[in-house]
Amino acid sequence: MPQKADIIFFAGIEWHGQNRMPCHHLVERLSKTHRIFYINNFGALRDLDQHDLGRCFSKVSGLFQGKNPHLQVGNMQTGVTVWQPWVIPTPRLSLIQAANVTLLRRSLRQLYEQYDIQSPIIWARLPTPIVWEAIQGLDRSLLVYQSIDKFPEHPRIAQSLRKRYCMSERKFNENADVVFTSARGLYDEKSQYNENTHFIPNGVGEGFADAQLIKIPTMEAISGPVVGFAGALGTATDIEWLVQLATGMPEVTFVFLGTIDRTEPLLGLESLENVILQGLVPHHELISCFQYFDVGLMPYKINAFQDYTFPSKLAEYLMAGLPIVATHLPELEHYQEVVEIADQPEAMMTDIRKLLESDARSDPDLLKQRKAVAATLTWEAQIVKIEDALEQALIR
Repeated sequence: MPQKADIIFFAGIEWHGQNRMPCHHLVERLSKTHRIFYINNFGALRDLDQHDLGRCFSKVSGLFQGKNPHLQVGNMQTGVTVWQPWVIPTPRLSLIQAANVTLLRRSLRQLYEQYDIQSPIIWARLPTPIVWEAIQGLDRSLLVYQSIDKFPEHPRIAQSLRKRYCMSERKFNENADVVFTSARGLYDEKSQYNENTHFIPNGVGEGFADAQLIKIPTMEAISGPVVGFAGALGTATDIEWLVQLATGMPEVTFVFLGTIDRTEPLLGLESLENVILQGLVPHHELISCFQYFDVGLMPYKINAFQDYTFPSKLAEYLMAGLPIVATHLPELEHYQEVVEIADQPEAMMTDIRKLLESDARSDPDLLKQRKAVAATLTWEAQIVKIEDALEQALIR
């Protein structure tokens, strides 16, 4: 394991207090042995729309009120400092991109100076041209690229930006000292351009299922079987599929835990009597909600982008002992012993009824099998592999 190092982490995702994404779990565990500087989402990834106006106005007004744009919202006692660069929040025009490179590089140099950072590991989950240009010439010991999806093809990225992002992503892939990929499909692709590529799937904390259980009033009031989904309802989820499930199985209550992207049509899902949209649940309370689930649901869209996605809820469902039904993601083919995979909503209905009738939720042998698979997907197990890869790269 490498000695304590400074890691500058470009996540591209806001640092949240309760809403924990895979990158947050990873950073928190890395912070136990390293000093982490988490570069907060600075809004220069995609073109903005009316839903972003409030956030942009808040940042700009804060700047004119004399507030420090480099807001540290992390806690140094945990080893994580969250650094908020101020840039023009759009990547559309090349002139704006050039200005943002200058602003971001100046912000990073201030970060280096303020915290006396020496030869850090620069870790990028955000392989944009702005980040690539800004880190050129900065002192570093390693460049790490973490590929979590087919980045240039993300549904939220405008077609006009995809060629530009494809080129910058390729630069990160080819020039990184270490490449981590969260899906086997990504590993197969990225390893063609960088021999030091590793598969690190999204995981679950070893103690996830040990949290103290609490009663959830809305769940307590449910009678009958429950099929639940923990995750955002948005571009990745197949809303039409969910409507067909809930309509075709009125005897089952479908519970959704997580944020709702209001820019995506819900197609009447919220009005169905057997659907509960619980909203965002703090991560430490998920296991309390899972105790009411009879089946865990992973209703992701089947498309070329999702073909390179490793569902982050797989490990958490398994650690909670839940039987799982899912749409046909290539990554799940490696876990067919613990996941029922369906190509059509009707087939998934059949799988759900079979699981409910067989009482698969409490079968001791199946529970043991799920826990065993979950043990291979813990964040603690992934950190061991990550630290070993970093150490070998530093030696080279």
